[in-house]
Parts: sequence; structure tokens; C-alpha cells
Amino acid sequence: MNLIQRIDALLPQTQCGKCGHNGCRPYAEGLAAGEAINKCPPGGSETIAALATLLEAPLLAPDPLRGSAPPQVAYIREAECIGCTKCIQACPVDAIVGAAKLMHTVVASECTGCDLCLAPCPVDCIDMQPLPPTVVPIVSGLAHSPEQLQARHQRRDHARQRHEQRNARLQRDIARKEAQRLARTADATKGAADPIKAALERIKAQKAAAADAAPTAARHDHGKP
Repeated sequence: MNLIQRIDALLPQTQCGKCGHNGCRPYAEGLAAGEAINKCPPGGSETIAALATLLEAPLLAPDPLRGSAPPQVAYIREAECIGCTKCIQACPVDAIVGAAKLMHTVVASECTGCDLCLAPCPVDCIDMQPLPPTVVPIVSGLAHSPEQLQARHQRRDHARQRHEQRNARLQRDIARKEAQRLARTADATKGAADPIKAALERIKAQKAAAADAAPTAARHDHGKP
């Protein structure tokens, strides 16, 4: 693994943006470029210590301006949900399922607790609740045994994969929409050019017909008394 990948492997993969970046990987890139190691609330002191060791950087206290990130999961009060899909669009790991004008629900085992779905909800029907005991915590500071550390590592890898898959899907959607836009533009250009071409063809045909008719008219005129 290169340095950025090694740094990213130490981050909690909540993709919460509390570090100021749009996900854990961009923060890893910033860290590789010398950014402060204490900007990840979900990682807390445990992640700061790991980053300090890897990067041979001074140990810092967590940045209090970044807030906190307890182990939590989003919960949608389904009776109040209007099916607007805004939370689905905001979720960085596709942990919310539903469709337009239909009820949405959170898959607790996939939710990273990033709380990015709260702000876009127009009816404020999403709450952050304590993580169920059946779900492996993704944030730092709660895994102590080798088994717990391994389970957390797997959970983080899974969250990273889901985030990457989502980003790839969004890029495909952008490319598809751009291709459709270009196709519409080409069709519109062709449609605008066709009348001009047709008019030119009519003029050409009229000139050809006139040219063909001229000798006949001349012969008729010549034969008159």
C-alpha cells in the first residue's frame, strides 16, 4: 500500500465530513500532504495516536471544534416520512433504502452514524440513536479484544467499499446524463440543419428543372410564324 492507502486504513470510514473533507480518503490525502492529524472525531484519540506513529508526527489532542461522533445510527420515523429521497441522496454509504414518494428506512448494519442525512430532511423525521448492541461500532475507542478489533476492521473495510461503489455509481450517472445531453444537442443541431438542407435541395431542383425547360421553350419560340 502507498502512504495514502495506509493512512486511509487507519481512518474510521464514517465518511462524515467532520474533518472538513468530503470523506475519509480525501482527508487521508490531506494528511499525506501534512494536514493536522487531530481532525477526525470518529477516530478520536486512538486514531490520532495511530496516525502520529505512522507519520512520525507530534501527538495532539482531538480538535474540540470538530465536535463529537459517538457510536450511533440514524432512525427514520417512517410515519412522518414523505418519500422525498433527500436522505438517500445524502447517505455516503447507501444505507437508506426507499423510493420517491414511498417510505424510507435505514439499514442499521450499514449506517456509519455520519448524521449527514439529518440536515436535508425537510420534515425533520430522522433521529440519531445509540448504536444497537448487535451492530459492530465503526468509531474508535470501543474495540479492545483482538476479535473486536478484527470485527471493526472488517466493518470499516465494508463501509469503504460501499462508499467507493456509491461514488462510482454517481460518476456513471453523471457520464450517462452528459452523454444524453450531448445526444440531444446533436439531434437539435441536426434538426435545425435539415430544413436548410431541404431548402437548398429544393432550390437546386428548381434550377435543374428550369435548365431542362429552357431548350424546349426556345425550340417552341423558334418554330412560331
